[in-house]
Amino acid sequence: MRFRSLSRRRPSASLVVSFVALFVALGGVGYAATQLPANSVGSSQLQNGSVGNWKLKFNSVGSRKIINGSVGAKQVNSTAVQLRVSSACSSGAVSAVGLSGTVTCTPTLPNELGTNASAVALGTGSTPVATKSLPSGSSYLVLAYPHVVITDAPLPTQQVEVDCTLSVPGGANNSITKSMIVNFSGTTSESQAGTIPLALPVASATSAQTATVACTDTATPSTPAPTVAVDSTVNAIQTASNS
Repeated sequence: MRFRSLSRRRPSASLVVSFVALFVALGGVGYAATQLPANSVGSSQLQNGSVGNWKLKFNSVGSRKIINGSVGAKQVNSTAVQLRVSSACSSGAVSAVGLSGTVTCTPTLPNELGTNASAVALGTGSTPVATKSLPSGSSYLVLAYPHVVITDAPLPTQQVEVDCTLSVPGGANNSITKSMIVNFSGTTSESQAGTIPLALPVASATSAQTATVACTDTATPSTPAPTVAVDSTVNAIQTASNS
């Protein structure tokens, strides 16, 4: 057979089909990357471990996408999240809890103080309701619960506001005030009652301090004036530090 006859031979049908298949296969990758229909890629098309941090949109994963109970101590920032308390004190009391959940114990129980003052009628201006002396050398968390009973005057409408303040003179942030507002309607006298919870951290001092609960009332209209009586408990719990 001569060389000229070989050069003029047409490619076989199988060879043509092979080239076409190769062209389609190579071109199909680029087509799929840019022409994928919406919602056509599912979990079965994603390779395990193929999606990295930079492929996730910022703020795109919310709490509904996280399995309940799947985030543990290794996944949280231990400097920002208080872990579960992991131990207890066999004696004494807990003085501090670390970020890892470990506790620091003290052999001495914290000092607890308290008083329960009888009801007093509020007069003009601020009226002292209860006091409690706090020994020096320790910080405290002071809790007070003034209980207010308001009896309004026989007016068609009257609004009564009672403001109670828990204070310990000396130092910064040494007082807290909260209010109770009651609206009366009707021509007959009636009574309403409520409690105003107060809490105040008190830093250590070199001398004894006095925690005081005092209350004042304001009525609209002011005359005839309502009758306001307040009694209160004051409790102080010694703390490690309130600074």
